[in-house]
Amino acid sequence: MMRRIFHFIARIGFLFVANPLQSVKADNYAVASDHKSLMVAMGCFWCGEESFERYGPGVIEAVSGYAGGSNKNPTYGNHPGHYEVVLVEYDPKKTSYTTLMEYAWRNIDPFDGDGQFCDAGSSYRPAIFYKNEEEKADAESLYDNILNENPTWQANSIAVPILERPTFWTAEDYHQDYYIKNPGDYAYYKERCGREKRLKYIWGEDVYDCYHDLAATCFNGTVTNANGTEVEAETNIKNAAEAQPAIL
Repeated sequence: MMRRIFHFIARIGFLFVANPLQSVKADNYAVASDHKSLMVAMGCFWCGEESFERYGPGVIEAVSGYAGGSNKNPTYGNHPGHYEVVLVEYDPKKTSYTTLMEYAWRNIDPFDGDGQFCDAGSSYRPAIFYKNEEEKADAESLYDNILNENPTWQANSIAVPILERPTFWTAEDYHQDYYIKNPGDYAYYKERCGREKRLKYIWGEDVYDCYHDLAATCFNGTVTNANGTEVEAETNIKNAAEAQPAIL
């Protein structure tokens, strides 16, 4: 019950400034011809946006949306079976699918397949998506690497499926860049949800810090791009400041 209360408190603000029945369109986000995109479900899409746009190297844009459900034109108030997902546009000269999925995993609780952190329910299920056989092979290889790096984890305890990428439906405007538009409310929700605390417990504080460092210090400030070349890591595409929780 408390998880739902915290989520409600953090999200209630948009009811006074936006129409929750605002329609959305399928795959209407245009990715530049020299860029690529990926999709991941990691619980609250607000948090997914921040995770990629602040810390993901080579990210151009992260877009909140819905995918995988039973209805067309889903909305926040009507999206049965849909995941909350983030579509990430990235520059393959500055990063890669595998690199960014490394970041995705370190922002997921891999043991909770029924939600994430304080958010319970089908909307918040985690999932890794692929759109072709190359991405599928990369996703499966990364999954194996994660198990090898964490030998105490059992494969049957990992609750993050690797799925073919479904149609992406862009979420309502008031969800986009929520961590920038409403920094205090967002930071309050994120803190009370226990996201950082849980990620540090699962992955370890050192790993958490590595994947939440604007300078990519653990990786010597570099990242491997889609061609396998090491390039300088470029993060925080929107120059977003670290938000402090609002007092509600």
